[in-house]
Amino acid sequence: MIFLCTFENQPPIMLPKKTIPYKFILFATIILIADFVIENINHKFQLSDFKVYYEAARALTSGKQLYGVAFTLGSGYYKYSPFTALLFYPLSLLPYYAACVLDFALISASIIITTVILFNLFNKHLFGSETKFPNLLLSIALICIATHLVRELELGNVNILMLLVLCMALRFILQNKMAPAGLFIALVIITKPFFILLLIPLIMRRYFKTVIITCTLVAAFILLPALFLGFSKDWGLHKEWINTMLIHADAFPSPNTIEAVIRNNVNVPFTSNFQYIVMIILLIPYCLFISRNIKTSRSNENENSKNFIMEWITLLAIMPSLFKTDTEHFLMTLPIILYIIMYLFSRKNIPLTLLFIALILLYTGNSSDLLGKELSLKAYSLGILGISNVLLIIMAVYLFVTSKHKNIVT
Repeated sequence: MIFLCTFENQPPIMLPKKTIPYKFILFATIILIADFVIENINHKFQLSDFKVYYEAARALTSGKQLYGVAFTLGSGYYKYSPFTALLFYPLSLLPYYAACVLDFALISASIIITTVILFNLFNKHLFGSETKFPNLLLSIALICIATHLVRELELGNVNILMLLVLCMALRFILQNKMAPAGLFIALVIITKPFFILLLIPLIMRRYFKTVIITCTLVAAFILLPALFLGFSKDWGLHKEWINTMLIHADAFPSPNTIEAVIRNNVNVPFTSNFQYIVMIILLIPYCLFISRNIKTSRSNENENSKNFIMEWITLLAIMPSLFKTDTEHFLMTLPIILYIIMYLFSRKNIPLTLLFIALILLYTGNSSDLLGKELSLKAYSLGILGISNVLLIIMAVYLFVTSKHKNIVT
C-alpha cells in the first residue's frame, strides 16, 4: 500500500497499488482490430501521411530530394526535419504494406499506453485516491476521441506517438528524472518546433536541467544527419525545411485556430501578425496561472505536482488552437478530456456532466458519416472543433481551480 497526504493537517489516504485495466485494454484492442479489418476490406488501408514519412526516409538515405516533392496525392509534401525522416528509416526497409501494418500497430499500442499512463498519473497526483470504474472511464475517454483517432489511424500520422512521448516526459519530470524527460521533449520539438512552448512551464518552474538537456539534444538532432550527408548538405536541408514550414503555415487552411475563428466571425481588418498577437494574449494569463501556482504551493510537493500536471496538459491541448494543423492534432486534448471525465465521476454533478456531453458532441461529432458531407463541411468551416476545444480547456481549468479553492481533493 502507498501512503499519500494530499493536504496539510489531513490524515494520509491509502492508495492501492496500480492495477492494469485489462477490460479497457481488451475493449480498445477489439475496436482497433475491427478498424484495421474494415479499412482493409474497404481497400482504404493507405496511411497516406505515413507514406510521406516512409518515402522521405528512403529519399534522404538514397540522396534524393527530400523537400518540395509530392510523395502522395494532395498535401503529400514532407514538412518535418531531416532527423525525423531518419527515425522512420527502419520502417522504410520493410515492404510498404508491412511497414503500414507495423505503424498501425504502433499507433494502436500508443493510444492504449498513453491513456493508461494518464489515468495512473491523474489518479495518483490529482485525485488522491483510487478512482472507481477505471475500465469504464478509460473506455468513455476513448469514445470521446473516436472521430479523431480513426482519422489518425487512417492517415498514419504521428500525433498519438508524440502525445505518448510527452506523457512519458511528464511522468519523468514528476519522478525528478530530468534527463529522459529532456530527451523526449527534444524528440517532439525537432518534429514539430512549435512545441518549444513547452519550455515555458519548465523555465518558470526552474527545471533548468531539463531545459538544457532538451536544447542540447535538439542541437544534436540538427547536426546528426551531417554525419551521413556532410555539413553542407545538412545545412541546406534545414534551410529547405524552414522554408517548407513557413509555406505550409501560410497556405494551410485551418478554421479551427482561435485566430481563424476570430478572423472569420469579426468583421474587422486584421494584420498578418494577428496569429502571434492572439498567442501572446493567451500565453500571458497562462504564465500568470503558473506564477500563481508556484507562489501558493512553493513548499508543498504534492500541490506542485498537481499544478504542473494541469499546466502541462493545458498547454498540450491549446497547441492546435494556436497553430494551423490537421484536425487529428486535437488528440492532444485527450488528457484534458480524461481529467474532466474522472472529475465528473467523482463529483456526480449532473449540470456539469450535461455541459461536458454537449462539448464532446461538438468536439468529436463532426463526421460526414453522421452529419452528411455538406453539413460536415459547414461545421468544419465554422471552426466548431476549435471552439469546443477551447471550451473544454476552460472547463477543465475551472474545475481544477474551483476544487482547490473549496479545499477538495481533485
